[in-house]
Formats: sequence, C-alpha cells, structure tokens
Amino acid sequence: MTAPSQGRSLLAAAVITMLTTYALVILASMTLAVVAPIAAETLNVSARYVGIYTSTIYLGATASSLIAPNLIARYGALRTSQGTVLFAAAGLIALAAGNAPLAVLSALLIGFAYGPGNTASNRLLTAMTSEGKRSGVFSIKQTSVPLGGALAGLMVPPLALAWGWQYAALAVAAICLACAFAVQPWRARLDADRNSEHPVLPRDPLAPIAHVLAIPKLRVLGFTGLVYSGMQYAFGAIMVVFLVERAGVGAIEAGLILSAAMMTSVIARLAWGYIADWTRPDVVLGLIGLLTAASVVAAMFVDASWPRAALVALGCWFGATGFSWNGVFLAAVADLAGTRDVALATSGAMTLVFIGSLSFPAMFSVLLALSGYDLALVSVAAVTAVTAIYVYLQLRKL
Repeated sequence: MTAPSQGRSLLAAAVITMLTTYALVILASMTLAVVAPIAAETLNVSARYVGIYTSTIYLGATASSLIAPNLIARYGALRTSQGTVLFAAAGLIALAAGNAPLAVLSALLIGFAYGPGNTASNRLLTAMTSEGKRSGVFSIKQTSVPLGGALAGLMVPPLALAWGWQYAALAVAAICLACAFAVQPWRARLDADRNSEHPVLPRDPLAPIAHVLAIPKLRVLGFTGLVYSGMQYAFGAIMVVFLVERAGVGAIEAGLILSAAMMTSVIARLAWGYIADWTRPDVVLGLIGLLTAASVVAAMFVDASWPRAALVALGCWFGATGFSWNGVFLAAVADLAGTRDVALATSGAMTLVFIGSLSFPAMFSVLLALSGYDLALVSVAAVTAVTAIYVYLQLRKL
C-alpha cells in the first residue's frame, strides 16, 4: 500500500471509530428523552422535567471535558473514546434501576462519557487534515450526533413497548459494551502518539477555558457554541414530549419525527461542512442560527390540528439547522488553534458548549413550568437569532 493510500486508510479508520463511539454516547444520552412519557411514571416525576436530566448530563460533560486533553495525551484518542462508551453503558445500567436517585447518577455517568469525545476526535483528525479544508471531514464525523439521535428515536421506543423501557436501556448498554471491544484492533495505529508518562489530571483544570477566552476569535466561537448547543438541547431534549402534548401524537410517532429530524441532520451536516469549506464558517454559522430561530418560532404555532406531514417538515427543518452546526464549529476551532493547541482549544470550547447544554434545558424547563411552551420557545429563538448575527459580524475575517 502506498503512503497516500495508507494515509487515507488511517483517516478513514479515525473517522469511523470516532463517529461510532460518539454516536453511541449520543444514543445513551437520548435514551431517556425518547421514552420520557413512559419512564416518568416509573421514576415518579413529570415528563417535562427530562430537561433537568439533560442538564445533569452536561454537568458531568463539563467536568470531564476539562481533563480530556490530559486523558488523550496519556491514553490516546481511541482509548479515551473506548472509555466513554464504557461510562455510557454504566450510566444506562444505573438508569435501568428505575428510581430517581440512580437516574441522577445515570445522567452524571453519561455526562462523563459525553465530555471527551469531540476533543479526542479533533485531536486525531486535525493532524490528518489541512487548514481551511477540515469542515467536510469534521462534519462527516459529526454526523455521529444525528445518527445517535436517530437510533434513539427508531430503536428505543419500540424496544420500550416490547420489553419495557428499562430493558430497552439495558439493550443500549450492551451495544455500548460491544463497541468498546470492536474498535480495539485500531488502537495501536490511532494511539501511536500517546505518552504513558503524561499526568492524568491537569495542573490547572480551567486552562482550556482560559485559552479560549484569551483569543478573541476563539472567544466568539466559544460563546456561539454555548448558545447554539443550549438551543439544540433545550428544544431537542423536549421535542418528543412537546409533540405528544401540543400536537397530540403518540410517543412512538413523536420518536419517529425526532428520528426524521436527526436523519435530515446527517445530510445537512455534510452539506453545511462542504459549503463552509467553499465559503466561510462565519457565513454558515450565521445562516444556521437564523434558520434555527425561525424554526423554533414556527413551533409556537403547533397544535393538534397540524397534519402529520407538517410536523415532520418542522422536525426536519429544525434537524437541518438546529442539529447541524457542530461540524463547522469544530473545524473553525481547529483552524484557529492549529495542531499543537487543538486539544486545549477544543476542550475549552466544548466546556462552554456543555455549559450551554447544561443551563439552557434547565432554564427551558423552568419557563415551561411557569408559563408554558410559548415563552420558552420565543426566548430560545431570540437568543439564537442575536447570536447568529453576532458570530457573522465578529468572524467575517476568519
């Protein structure tokens, strides 16, 4: 095999392993969300409070993201990713116990799994790609998010109806465990640059955030990621419950609409990535934000009179925008950081992303409890639209 073909083979292996492990972490993180109307009875909580579970996931993700650069330096990107699916499996096993305290533990464990994934893939893929041409490759890897979400919507509700939601969670845990072993053959090549002497814990846990905040354009990206991720998970986590309560559809049908949104996002992420390579990331990130805000405003008008086709169209609209910004965002971070600092910069940027993912769903749940869907939706739409204009104006010369 020639050197170029070996390089392409290694890049393909990196994309496949990073995509697969992260998709399963996403699947684990969304398992409760897609069965919330069923699981709420067992857990003795309101289904609307699934946003609190999601926020707890991102509390764990925020913590693990800060130590991700050290984990990757010592163990390698693939070994770190194997660890993430093992933590996800442990979280699902805790969730399957069916009581609220262990559900909190479940969310934290899945959060610990969630944190290092993008830092690991950015570290690995940045070294294999060239500046200004990363958005396409990064967007391929980032299809892991909608693929994991689509799997959650397609697989978990039918399993929950057939076996019960707790056994459905255990089935997903088994898949995560199998994946950890399945990717092992690639470890020697993909983790060749690991340093077994590197400390596991950082001297300054906040160094990644400080690094991002110290560089103006990284700071703009970090703030944008905070808002966009908050928007994505505030509405995305509650979408199934929203469709059940506002549109009057069944839990299975709502899960299928979520899956349609996620599958649309697979295509949209690829398209946005290549458009960003062809144009500029500021244009794409700004446009995505404005289109997302418009889709959330449209959701305010949903009621039981809406035909199913319109609900699917709305879900796909949100999927193509609100679920599809991540690859362009991560490629922009990598371009600004360069190979040497990419793990540090990605860790800091992703920590801000997780802060958004933690805080927005919790605030969304509070607004829901106080005033219903309309105020919650318009608040998310307004913040997203303002951020879209901000990122375009600030990054025009990126």
